[in-house]
Amino acid sequence: MNNFISKLEEFNPVYIGSTLLVAAVLMGAFSMTSLNEKATKGYQVNKLEAERQDLVRDGEITDMLNLRARSLESIKETDRVSAMVKPGFEQIVYVSPITVVAQR
Repeated sequence: MNNFISKLEEFNPVYIGSTLLVAAVLMGAFSMTSLNEKATKGYQVNKLEAERQDLVRDGEITDMLNLRARSLESIKETDRVSAMVKPGFEQIVYVSPITVVAQR
């Protein structure tokens, strides 16, 4: 134990101070690197979440437009349907049903 204390007495306070300073700088650099990496990942997560929200919103708009295009009112407003003419009573022909479709 006496040998250890004599070894500690040989260390210069400047040497101990510079060693502590170097250790503090290394720990600070490691900490900054770690925090920078976490901040970068957080930024990327936020950016991807915003893109996802935009895609969900676009999908909802697309679904709404599809439903609107398939609605009966919008089909009635098309040129093809508006050009159709209702048949008169004398133009309607009824076909009598066939009761036997297949027979053994």
